[in-house]
Amino acid sequence: MKLYVVRHGESETNLIRHWTGWTNVNLTEKGREDARTAGKYLQGIPFDKIYSSDLNRAMQTAQIAVPGCIPEETLLLREINVGNIAGHPIDDNPPEQRKHFNEVGYSDVGGETREDFYTRIREFLNHAASLDCETVAAFCHRGWMVGLFEILTEVPFPRNCMRCGNCAIAVLEYENGIWYLNSWINP
Repeated sequence: MKLYVVRHGESETNLIRHWTGWTNVNLTEKGREDARTAGKYLQGIPFDKIYSSDLNRAMQTAQIAVPGCIPEETLLLREINVGNIAGHPIDDNPPEQRKHFNEVGYSDVGGETREDFYTRIREFLNHAASLDCETVAAFCHRGWMVGLFEILTEVPFPRNCMRCGNCAIAVLEYENGIWYLNSWINP
């Protein structure tokens, strides 16, 4: 089975560098263009199932990248919950605090722990592995993709050393009980 994991296009809060988490924001015009570009990579792939985070930016990306699709919404693909810093400028938090958030999560500001977040990612991977499908798409968020990479490699990964642009695409293959990273595309 192949799983195409796609980050959403540029959102309103990406544009102004604000924490977003579970805040429901829309794509910018550039974000819609990002989604059309991702669609060129996905064109012609016969998806048996398409999932999306229930947040607008991911749903909009799915609907633009795969025209005519009606993705199944799931909370499992949501970004990490950043608690009460959602909507605030990222640069308001000093680098050492952002490093702390990357390592343990956002529970000290009313959000999710990194481990709770990774549990959701693993739950989605287990669900996808149980499907009787050849090809699945999942539209999600940057944090989700970074978490996915950490889970697959079993290595903590500093967020600032991984290029995961808007509409990045990770192609995974599931074989004999193991997920393999087949390719990583930053359109």
